[in-house]
Amino acid sequence: MNDSERSSLVGLYSERVAELGYDVRSLGWKSREDQNLRFQVLADIADLRNSSVCDVGCGFGDLLPYLNERFGAVQYHGVDICQDLLEIAGRRRPDIRFSLADILSPAYSELADWHLLSGALSYKLSDNLAFTERMLGRMLELSAKGVAANFLSSHVNFQHPRNYHHDPCDVFRIARRLTSKVTLRHDYPLWEFTIYLYK
Repeated sequence: MNDSERSSLVGLYSERVAELGYDVRSLGWKSREDQNLRFQVLADIADLRNSSVCDVGCGFGDLLPYLNERFGAVQYHGVDICQDLLEIAGRRRPDIRFSLADILSPAYSELADWHLLSGALSYKLSDNLAFTERMLGRMLELSAKGVAANFLSSHVNFQHPRNYHHDPCDVFRIARRLTSKVTLRHDYPLWEFTIYLYK
């Protein structure tokens, strides 16, 4: 992601927040039910009880209450590149640590058992596959146990011009270059898929 793409993406989310405030539509989702299904599939990667979890592209931090309800206590850290999203996240959960950070930055070095990413790789870039490989590789590098990430699927009958729909085969090949332990799920009722990478 170059500087122009990053600025456009941050601007898109900031505009949505200014218009809609705390709303799943600010994050590009249609409904809370769809969002929770994404969280369910991401969290199916493992039993996350008593684990440390980094939520990459955390938005409003909505993943945390889902994890708490399902697993009880987790050590959660939310990371995003959009300050406007994080300001709302911090007001809603002042007891939780949220960071304005880019995990690809050499200055970022925080480790966690698991890195989870929902929806943060759907924006069309000049080279989505290269960016996806860098992100998955970096998340895996920073993880003690593994990574879960979801993607819009290319197996659809409509694609928004602003979005990038990954071919699941491309993402699987990327993941296998990073680790031999990979699971890809394209079995739930949304036009997307989720991949798990294990250490």
